[in-house]
Amino acid sequence: MAPKRDDDDSGGFTGKRKKSFRELDAQRGKSKYHSRQDDPGQQKIEKSASYEKYKKAADALFSGGALPQGLEATFDPEGKRKEQKSAMTKVSEAPDRKQWAERAVEYLEKYDYPDDAFFLDSLLDHPKDRVVDKALARLELLASDGRLVKEKAPRSLQQRLKTQEMTSMDSDVQARAKALRQKLF
Repeated sequence: MAPKRDDDDSGGFTGKRKKSFRELDAQRGKSKYHSRQDDPGQQKIEKSASYEKYKKAADALFSGGALPQGLEATFDPEGKRKEQKSAMTKVSEAPDRKQWAERAVEYLEKYDYPDDAFFLDSLLDHPKDRVVDKALARLELLASDGRLVKEKAPRSLQQRLKTQEMTSMDSDVQARAKALRQKLF
């Protein structure tokens, strides 16, 4: 008896594996498991210069970076946002703790307490009790508004709140720090 050939569809063992429907659909580009990364049209859009420019502007807007020129004139005509950002950077780049504390007080007198959880977290380590109290109050406000959650909170926040619980001379600050720590963590 002669062996069967591969092009013979009369049945039997040919040595070829039949493709599944998923594999056939993927070949045709109709698979429901087909992702956007595989779509050449979407890849073309994402590689375009205008998309890159748009993406960079959106990232800058939401991360606190520089605003695009058109939006800068609308949202920050006097340049206060840029000035405040540079002042906050100046505080964080202080060479020693004494200068950091002085720069932080200067910043807070000029701009008030920001809604930046990382900056407020660092202020919990400030030597002046009124600065710590106001930073804690702002963190409590952010937590009650839902803008401060465990996933977005600075890693050091839990430890700094514990430190305030144990070392603060004000029993009210101790109780508030404990309550906030229990709420977040």
